[in-house]
Amino acid sequence: MEKTIKQEFEVKAEDVVNDDAYTGGTYKLGGNDWEEKVLKGISVEEVCKMQFACIDEAETFYNMLAKLTGFSIRKDDLKRDKNGDIISRKWVCFKEGHRATKFFENDNRQRESRSLTRVGCEAAFHIGLNRKYGKWIVKEFIGEHNHNLVDPISRQFLHSHRTVSNPNKAQVDVLRQVGVKTTQIIDYMVKQSGGHEHVGFTQKDIYNHVDAMCRSEIKDGDAEAALAYLCGKAEMDSSFFYKFNIDEESRLANLFWADSTTRMDYACFGDVLAFDTTYRTNAYKKPLVVLVGVNHHHQTVVFGCALLIDESVGTYEWVLETFLDAMMNKKPIYVVTDGDKAMREAIKKSITRYVSSIVFMAFATKCIHECAY
Repeated sequence: MEKTIKQEFEVKAEDVVNDDAYTGGTYKLGGNDWEEKVLKGISVEEVCKMQFACIDEAETFYNMLAKLTGFSIRKDDLKRDKNGDIISRKWVCFKEGHRATKFFENDNRQRESRSLTRVGCEAAFHIGLNRKYGKWIVKEFIGEHNHNLVDPISRQFLHSHRTVSNPNKAQVDVLRQVGVKTTQIIDYMVKQSGGHEHVGFTQKDIYNHVDAMCRSEIKDGDAEAALAYLCGKAEMDSSFFYKFNIDEESRLANLFWADSTTRMDYACFGDVLAFDTTYRTNAYKKPLVVLVGVNHHHQTVVFGCALLIDESVGTYEWVLETFLDAMMNKKPIYVVTDGDKAMREAIKKSITRYVSSIVFMAFATKCIHECAY
């Protein structure tokens, strides 16, 4: 039975009677010299003559070939030219390489080690860009494997072949909105597909999608949740201080907070202030400012924190003015920064005495690092 993989490289489930139907499969891509190629059983010479219009096209081809053969693929080597453009891409078998020896030599292991999945398989598919013709050509193809291949009924559960399609995601979202439990959704989709062997994804994939959607929904309301939390803290702690402002679209822009302990620490140890920004290391991709100092035990103490909309002079001025407001307008004797120009300018405007970051940069970096713990 002949099967054709169309331009989008899709084989419809209803067109596949059983796994043996792939044996006579053909690879068709209109306008190419290799318009008709048998995927299963294709020779190394035939693969090496192929050309692709883009990297995604080559990856889809190799992944389809992997599924028909009985293994999964993963990305390996990638090379770029001096302009940063990709000129070479390589994919390998999921059993390529070996587990690092440090995982075998760990004497303090608390959990039983996982079963070995990498056995040094050398199967690979390597393409490079032919600039003259603007095509991606096959530079290397190794089809031999040193391990047993997966049987047809289990191939769809290999990592590179598991996928929850957009229609399936939409169906999951709709069913969740009407109150259907995730386990019931999975059972329904399995029956709809005709069994676990035809559904194309695992239970974990659905739970991962649901979890991502929940996180997205929570994130949209995080600003209100954060303000409500800080308001509650202020009610319980009369010395708790927080302040925020909004942008033109009435969205939360900048947020500063300091509790009674941090304000008391600043009153005692606020002669030197380390003012630094961790660059977008949080889930919201926003600059996080941590204002810290050192107490009489040479320990790092936090004076306040702020989430910012950007790293402009105006934003830093707002942080410093809000910080001084929270600390009863007590100014530090020295300020240590990481050398950011906008931060330096804001400090000069808000605080008269300022020390360059070049001398104390290591100190500030260490303080911020220790605050993370």
